[in-house]
Amino acid sequence: MIKLGIRAHDIGQMSCKVLADQISDLGFDGVQLVFKKALTEKIDYSDLNLVKSCFKHLKIFMLGAYFNPVHPDPKVVIEGIDTFKKHLEIAFALNCKYVGTETGSFMGSPWHYVPENHSEAALNQVIEIMKDLSKTAEKNSAYIAVEGAYAHVAHNPKRIKQIIDEVSSPNLKVTIDLFNFLNDENYASYMDILDESIHLLKEHIVIYHLKDFIVSDGKLKQVGLGQGLMDYPKIIEKIKQSSPDAILIFEGVTGDDIKDSYQFISKLLEGKCDS
Repeated sequence: MIKLGIRAHDIGQMSCKVLADQISDLGFDGVQLVFKKALTEKIDYSDLNLVKSCFKHLKIFMLGAYFNPVHPDPKVVIEGIDTFKKHLEIAFALNCKYVGTETGSFMGSPWHYVPENHSEAALNQVIEIMKDLSKTAEKNSAYIAVEGAYAHVAHNPKRIKQIIDEVSSPNLKVTIDLFNFLNDENYASYMDILDESIHLLKEHIVIYHLKDFIVSDGKLKQVGLGQGLMDYPKIIEKIKQSSPDAILIFEGVTGDDIKDSYQFISKLLEGKCDS
């Protein structure tokens, strides 16, 4: 059965209990949680009782431990790998299945496009790191959810499929963020990109990030779900058919758009809205 979640820090940064209560009150089944962005408390990885207590009635769908595996500074990469492994080690204790990351950029920070990102060398570097992380995931009964983006190394669904095939671990899964694959040249083909993602990665997809957008001054601008160009009735129907147990997570949906977006997507999931 499809579940609805939200990226916790899109609600705001606050105490663990207040945050969990607010998300529950909004109706969501769970969260994508980045400790340092969402919580005012500093989390001790050796004592997770606070987080367990706060989220006992709300599922932590994914821990966000996003890092840049191709950062030009090797120290930054090593630190990112170490932090990601720590999240894999604690996920099971939090009854959380997935730990998420993207595939990064040679720019360093911010993670914008540079031509080297789409090279075979970049892809191979990410594959080797994912092989290493997958071993930690397997040992700890946790799963990696890797996410592509046009500006990053895995810039299309085929690149994600290459990573999945080369790593060949049952503990490496996929987050599809359709908006992230788009740019000012290909955005009109978003439905084709979704179809390609489902065709190539169907059995590996566990999470979909939900976003919507308009084009303003030639740039893609995110808006509330159902307020933009994406045909969400069609998108939700495709997800229901191909991934009936998927987790749908609102990402970048904030403020008043949260309630409206929740009502919109909930009605689509219930089959009560077709336009």
